Amino acid sequence: MKTTGVSSLQSSAIHRALVGTVLIVAMTAFVACGGGGGSSPGSGGKVGSGGAPTATGGTASGGAAGGSGGAASGGNAGAASGGSGTGAGGATATGGSASGTGGLGTGTGGSNGGSTGACPANATFCSGFEEATLPSGAVYKLNGDPATPWTHDFEVDATVKHAGNSSLRVRTNSEASGAYKMLAVSAPGSAFWVRFYLRSDVDLGAGDHNVYAMAAGSSDPNDTNNVEFAEDVGIAFNSHDAVQWPSGFGRLSAGGTKPFTLPKDMWHCIELSFDGQAKVQKLYINGTEQINVSDYPKMAMTFAVFKFGYNALHGTVRKTWYDDVAVAAQRINCL
Repeated sequence: MKTTGVSSLQSSAIHRALVGTVLIVAMTAFVACGGGGGSSPGSGGKVGSGGAPTATGGTASGGAAGGSGGAASGGNAGAASGGSGTGAGGATATGGSASGTGGLGTGTGGSNGGSTGACPANATFCSGFEEATLPSGAVYKLNGDPATPWTHDFEVDATVKHAGNSSLRVRTNSEASGAYKMLAVSAPGSAFWVRFYLRSDVDLGAGDHNVYAMAAGSSDPNDTNNVEFAEDVGIAFNSHDAVQWPSGFGRLSAGGTKPFTLPKDMWHCIELSFDGQAKVQKLYINGTEQINVSDYPKMAMTFAVFKFGYNALHGTVRKTWYDDVAVAAQRINCL
């Protein structure tokens, strides 16, 4: 009887089949250990292989790499305190052609001292008064003993604040005529903008001539080169006893108009635009323009500082708070 042997062609086919089986088993084991070919996001940025022909990036969290098979989404925006922050993008997932999409976020810069109040990048002064120290860049001067500490007239108050953890309160030690209590900070030039939040336990504007803030030529308490943001039986600008009130308002007199006042025990956003050379001064309250006066004051002035606090020229006793004070060359806007 003739025996039938295995030809060389048949042997080669059997060999290829065995090798293919081994490769399939090996690939199956490898996929089981990889990022997976399903629809769930990749975890921990593991490298995915196998599965669908095109692997997409997994959800990036804080810049972690995406796994395979998941939807690509951006990383979370970075929250900044004291500056701007950027969330890191998702890394590229290997084993496919797609990359995870990086998230890009910008945080809100904090004020000096860590306040949550926004500060423009070019601010010459910005503070939310979050620390119990004299704000960086501020100068304290008074009509009295120069050795007097700034805490004689000011304190950081954690019980009343507009934003963050605290505000700056003007103390009420004495409100006799001429009780000057102000801090001076640098201005970017003779034309500049200021934004601050102001609060009082007495209606703002209810008293006679008293000063809340001013643009001035120097930090000297007696510098007469100034334009005041004041009350003069109503909210007003005052410069050398030349007073400008909001349109339709003014000093109360027989048959006169009603003074423009701001309610007590509330925060009010005050925006001031000073221009000493062009002689144009503007006042916005809570985002609404109230005064826009030209050719005022009559003489051009060179401003170098902004002052804020309280100058009780007519002795109105009140508690006054400031928060989120910023000084810059351009308008800053309310928070």
